[in-house]
Amino acid sequence: MNYTFHTVTDVLESGDQVEVRWKDTTFYGMFISRDENVTVIKLQNGYNLSLDNSSISRINLLSKWNPKNIPLGGKRGKGKKIFLLGTGGTIASYVDYETGAVKPLKTAEEMLFAQPDLAEIANVEAEVFLSILSEDMKKSDWIKIARKVYDKINEGIGVVVTHGTDTLSFTSSALSFLIENPKAPVVFTASQRSPDRPSSDAYFNLLGAAKVAQSDIGEVCVVMHSSTSDDQLDVHSGVRVRKMHTSRRDAFKSINSGRLGSVDRKLEIKWDHYTKINKEDTRLYDNVSEKVGLLYFYPGLSKDLFRDFAERNDGLIIAGTGLGHISGSFISDIKEYTARGKIIGMTSQCFYGSVNLNVYTTGRNLLEAGVIPLSDMLPEVAYTKLSFLLGNFDPERARELLTTNLRGEISGRRTE
Repeated sequence: MNYTFHTVTDVLESGDQVEVRWKDTTFYGMFISRDENVTVIKLQNGYNLSLDNSSISRINLLSKWNPKNIPLGGKRGKGKKIFLLGTGGTIASYVDYETGAVKPLKTAEEMLFAQPDLAEIANVEAEVFLSILSEDMKKSDWIKIARKVYDKINEGIGVVVTHGTDTLSFTSSALSFLIENPKAPVVFTASQRSPDRPSSDAYFNLLGAAKVAQSDIGEVCVVMHSSTSDDQLDVHSGVRVRKMHTSRRDAFKSINSGRLGSVDRKLEIKWDHYTKINKEDTRLYDNVSEKVGLLYFYPGLSKDLFRDFAERNDGLIIAGTGLGHISGSFISDIKEYTARGKIIGMTSQCFYGSVNLNVYTTGRNLLEAGVIPLSDMLPEVAYTKLSFLLGNFDPERARELLTTNLRGEISGRRTE
């Protein structure tokens, strides 16, 4: 049965088996989606393939999708039930070869049919909650995601959140603070390369995340490739992870802390150290302050820019040089702002090691001006933490909790 372009979307559904003639090559696979530029199918080898419509001469329907034969949607899959929450990013996208741009999958069905092997290890319920690039993520989106995740984990269902890589560490740390004592795993994952590419890390990352979401881990975590090979995944703390390379599949590393565990190619989990689900009540904090900023100090930073930034915010996290320094010319301004009750915390642009303001004169002057040293907390984690604190506590309590180890974000024992 042949279909031309103007009828193909009326006839085909995600999951249908098709034959596609593209240029001089015939491809067989499962239809996933089609827009004005490309048709996406999943090949029999498991890879997704995006084909530009202008080069497709025909699409033959081989068999219709029968939902009873594909155990997706939380009913027929093997393993525990998990909730797959899509927020966008490369892991939920395909390459538009017409423009070279990466475009998002838009429906839960597209997500599930793009990853049918999930049904072999879990009962999957899916929802495309957001469909945005991670650089477009806002603080209000953290709250929306946290509420959705909270509802599911309160039912004892582990959650996998798919996310873009660029700001994943912001969102994972935000949810770490917004959800206290999760009663089910909250697992973030992503991919550096879109699922239609042969070198994609999406499949292994998502399968590993699905396994971790069925475990007894009681903290927000991130599951990503350990190396450039498909041999192992690392499980990172949501408040200790950072993207350390622009494009490598093993870009994510635990900073100033060891990984929580690993997942091998057989999807077996080996834990190093992690927090187990406990009997304490789960709590959702569903507010963050929009008046917290993150400022990266650099030589030549103008006073006008600093003053304007500090004036607009109630809290400010500075990524300083080395042990936590900025130019001494800002000391008087900082002293004025802290005297007015504004909170200014200091982190380091050096990802490894700890802030220490007691070594040099500049550091001691910053301390006297009211700057709070934040040990080995990552700048983005300090930013999300202070946003969380000022959104849910009064300034004095927020100041106290900023240096308190709440979720493992500071080296040492947690002191909630």
